[in-house]
Amino acid sequence: MLKIGTDFSGIGAPEQALKKLGIEHKSMFACDVDKYAQQSFLANYKTEQFYDDITTRNHKETPYVDLYVAGFPCQAFSMAGKRKGFDDTRGTLFFDLLNYLNETRPKYFILENVKGLISHDGGKTLAIIMDCLAKTVNGQYSFTMYDEGLNYYVYYKVLNTKDFGIPQNRERIFIVGFRDEKHNFKFPKKIPLELKLKDIVTKLDEVDKKYYLSKTAINKIERHKNTSLNNDISNTIHAGYYKMGGRDQQYISCNKISNDNKSTFRVTGCATRGRKRNGANQYSGELEVRDDELANTITTVQQTSMLKIDTDKTFIRRLTPLECLRLQGFPDSFYHKCKTEGVSDTQLYKQAGNSMTVNVMSALINEILKNENNGN
Repeated sequence: MLKIGTDFSGIGAPEQALKKLGIEHKSMFACDVDKYAQQSFLANYKTEQFYDDITTRNHKETPYVDLYVAGFPCQAFSMAGKRKGFDDTRGTLFFDLLNYLNETRPKYFILENVKGLISHDGGKTLAIIMDCLAKTVNGQYSFTMYDEGLNYYVYYKVLNTKDFGIPQNRERIFIVGFRDEKHNFKFPKKIPLELKLKDIVTKLDEVDKKYYLSKTAINKIERHKNTSLNNDISNTIHAGYYKMGGRDQQYISCNKISNDNKSTFRVTGCATRGRKRNGANQYSGELEVRDDELANTITTVQQTSMLKIDTDKTFIRRLTPLECLRLQGFPDSFYHKCKTEGVSDTQLYKQAGNSMTVNVMSALINEILKNENNGN
């Protein structure tokens, strides 16, 4: 039986991945400072111990696991470039997970972060992380390793959710480590995407009206569309500031679908840059139509992820928490268990946006455990 432990556990994507794979496992511990994430986690999984703060935990007393997973925050490494290894990470949450790895030496680990970790602080942050973790990096010996390093055999790569069966464009860096030299590992291959966003969204008549924008907001969007800076591009939507839920939203991401949710539709992507107007705190941006039928990256605040539904009238609504969780690979039963425990929409949006994608985790874990199947 595989023993697993997670830090910055969120809503348990690794645990869900193991369930998806049908691998017999036991959760020895999980840890998250967010009480609502803990609520959702415990509504769906059992664990021997749930810690609420990695910084106050005694790592010597934390259980050993075979597989350790942590989606750690990318804090600024203030000492980057001045010293090497552990000294450069003290005061960061990364140092706490290093302490756990150092104390228990699990067989494997998976660390996850945003793609920007690669270029963070000119690449110094990633270099320090590798100094702390690695004997080899992507099969090459690390020339900067030092005596205090953990000397794992480490691999890293940016993986995109859309390459693992889920119609969401979401790039994350994954760092995979092996304690023992004798292992076989290659990052999982991409698989053809068969699901489209239209296969994820809920039917029109099954969505609560609270997720829809008001007619006033829609009219404002349409006015911006009609005054687009690129009128020669018919499918470009020009979006500016508008109000929703008492908050100013800078951009809109619209997905055009039909009433029956079966016809072909096109997906638009959020502009990456805005233009400041008259020095005021107002911006405009362009949302160019995408042909790949993907959702944009699920974030912690879903007011900016919208569906545009054209029937005899135009409807625009937010993605629902259930749809966001689907776009992270979680089954509907996960959502329903959370709602039974009273978890709010606001927290579910946040949890979906912070989570790893279950399908990506499944593919990674499957590749890691091929070592066991090969007798290594």
